[in-house]
Amino acid sequence: MEYKLKNGQTVIIRKPVVDDAEAVVNIISAADKETNFLARNPGEFCITADEEKVFISNILNDSDTDWFVAEYDGKIVGHCSVGLVRKYERYRHRADVTFVILKKYWGLGIGRILMQQCIDWCRDKNVTQIELGVISDNKCAISLYESFGFKTIGTVPKAMKYQDNTFADEKLMMLEL
Repeated sequence: MEYKLKNGQTVIIRKPVVDDAEAVVNIISAADKETNFLARNPGEFCITADEEKVFISNILNDSDTDWFVAEYDGKIVGHCSVGLVRKYERYRHRADVTFVILKKYWGLGIGRILMQQCIDWCRDKNVTQIELGVISDNKCAISLYESFGFKTIGTVPKAMKYQDNTFADEKLMMLEL
């Protein structure tokens, strides 16, 4: 589906296809170098395009998970995934979300559109609680999540240790639907 962005351009939000594997691998590798807000150091993401193809196929065949890519000007610039925390019945009301958007495309509204896709998926699946973790100094992401009604439910001190031996706390956030 096509959406208008803050800069007047459009973004297409769609499910990935197997042929997107190389682009997805490239986005994750590039994003890891652009920010300390992600879970990996640059170079730690070691998935090949062939492995990513298998991963995409598995996700597309899993009714308890979904994945969306953001295509801007013919290029995939970000993606998000949403899925049940666990498949056991007692947990089926809970889902978590993850996002990756290339830094050049931050602030255009892509994250908001992707989050709405995740929320819509959760509603369709009768999920009533969406959870995520975010680095405490990622003010833009936290502001986005709060605008949807996410609340901070806790903090993990020193959740990530960077290569320079500094640490970052992780906020745990939740949205009740």
